[in-house]
Amino acid sequence: MRCMPAAGFARPIEPLKQGEIALWLAKVSALQDVAGGTADAPSIEQAAQMLDAEETERLVRFRHLEDRMSYLAAHAGARMLLGRLIDVPAKTLRFEPSAHGKPALVAGPADFDFSLSHARGAVAVAAARMSIGVDIEPLREVDDMASISEIALAEEERKVLWSAPAALRSRLFLRYWTLKEALLKAAGLGFTIPPNIVVIDAGPSPAVLSVPDALGPAGQWRLIASAV
Repeated sequence: MRCMPAAGFARPIEPLKQGEIALWLAKVSALQDVAGGTADAPSIEQAAQMLDAEETERLVRFRHLEDRMSYLAAHAGARMLLGRLIDVPAKTLRFEPSAHGKPALVAGPADFDFSLSHARGAVAVAAARMSIGVDIEPLREVDDMASISEIALAEEERKVLWSAPAALRSRLFLRYWTLKEALLKAAGLGFTIPPNIVVIDAGPSPAVLSVPDALGPAGQWRLIASAV
């Protein structure tokens, strides 16, 4: 795992080795901007100019400023990181969705994959020379957990959830959710696979226990998680 600080974008980045993951995490403030921008932290205007027409159209659809800034940071940040990793100007990168909507680089290296996620106030981008998925969620109390867990969790996972102290259940549910979403993103299938037929151990060293045939052997998938 190579955790990338924003300052790393201003300098050359070594190409990724097989099995290595580059990860960028950042907090996003809707009120913070850098006048004129820098190589490390472009201004809002400079970041917006990196986006293509489709990304720009999606950006303006967000009603809340916080959501708009998180989307902008994730997509501009992804372009900056990917551009450095494959030595291509960020603004010239082009993407196309897979059959199930996962974005892929046009004319990128054959074994290169990336994933991005944004929530209000935070973004994550991951890249690797293998299938990769990332998800980020703000810690919060989960409403209507009983009905949501029926959709998101397998029976054995629900037993673990309800046996946990009440004060910890929202955090545990969100850990299950982010791990499963990242896994389904990596597989390129998204929620065409119902998350409640994927079984994981969401403990300190998370692991995939059981997956449907469409995801291949469970042992080929590796999970990494943290909470901040």
